[in-house]
Amino acid sequence: MRSRLTAIGGVALALATLTPSSALAVGAPEVFGPFFESGTFIGFDCGDFEIEISGSATTTFTVYFDAEGNANRIVMRVRAPHDTLTNTVTGKFIVNRGEFQETLTPIPGTDQWQKSISGYRYFVNEPGLGVTIRDVGRISYADLEQTIVLWKAGKHDVEYDANLQGLFCGALG
Repeated sequence: MRSRLTAIGGVALALATLTPSSALAVGAPEVFGPFFESGTFIGFDCGDFEIEISGSATTTFTVYFDAEGNANRIVMRVRAPHDTLTNTVTGKFIVNRGEFQETLTPIPGTDQWQKSISGYRYFVNEPGLGVTIRDVGRISYADLEQTIVLWKAGKHDVEYDANLQGLFCGALG
């Protein structure tokens, strides 16, 4: 998941450098995708075990431009309906579901961007336990690295991406 989000973030910033095609009407957004991704990879090293993640996701980008042709908003929509995270030693697994959108907006006068996320990025419902990990609602960050929270509403167990590994290693340990 982390590598998927890092790669997608890189694509989003690359899209920000684009200028609208001449065939588009002034101010019309450009849409990229949908991009479909499916596979299995090692997501986290938890010390005594690793977490293997398998699943699929569909991602679409919409880039909006100002009158000068500069990207002034990028919206990334992600649908990841069933990621299975498995402890490679014990076989214990959990399923994470995600359906969310990230909106990137430039900070005027700088080369920095703000990020807001709405929907549910992480939603783990375990049989017999109910919801055990969730990041649902809306949260706004002052930076792309998601280290400075500006505002939030909802339930955010994964407010910072740095918390991901500990949460998932704890859930599968």
